[in-house]
Amino acid sequence: MKRAHLVAFGLAFTLVLAACAGIASEAETAAPEPTVETDAGAPAPETEFVYFDGTQGSLNDYAGTPLVVNFWASWCPSCVAEMASAFRPVQERLQGEVAFLGMNLQDERAAALRMVDETGVLFDLAEDPQGDLYVELGGIGMPYTVFIDENGTIVDEHNGPLDDAQLADKIAEAFGP
Repeated sequence: MKRAHLVAFGLAFTLVLAACAGIASEAETAAPEPTVETDAGAPAPETEFVYFDGTQGSLNDYAGTPLVVNFWASWCPSCVAEMASAFRPVQERLQGEVAFLGMNLQDERAAALRMVDETGVLFDLAEDPQGDLYVELGGIGMPYTVFIDENGTIVDEHNGPLDDAQLADKIAEAFGP
């Protein structure tokens, strides 16, 4: 009888140790959550970029107007859906009140142009081929949206897709009614 208890105890003890070792291994090998955040209240970077029409630009081009910068790519399914279902209708409703800049991230130009045609967006479009502006603004996921006030100050950011209601709410929170 004692031997059966010892075997059972030994087996239970081994299972507990294995479980604890597994937890420790997971904790040691799990990738840390990204902690990059946009510095709300910081000035927008002065990084230059190229608009799709070939002209040079920077975020300073929008001084005096609230600006929504959306990073997107044709290889990002959420970006394609978001651009057509959220950005196009909200931009059409707020035209003249808020500027929109679609910043294409690390994409082939032909694929990006096809996506623009398919989604029907009419706001300004530019390229960030190396992801420099994306990194400066704290991007960690796609799509990525940054809200910059009329003074050129970063007021908010959002990683991930937005629907039209969420986008409109984020704009109202960032820039007022």
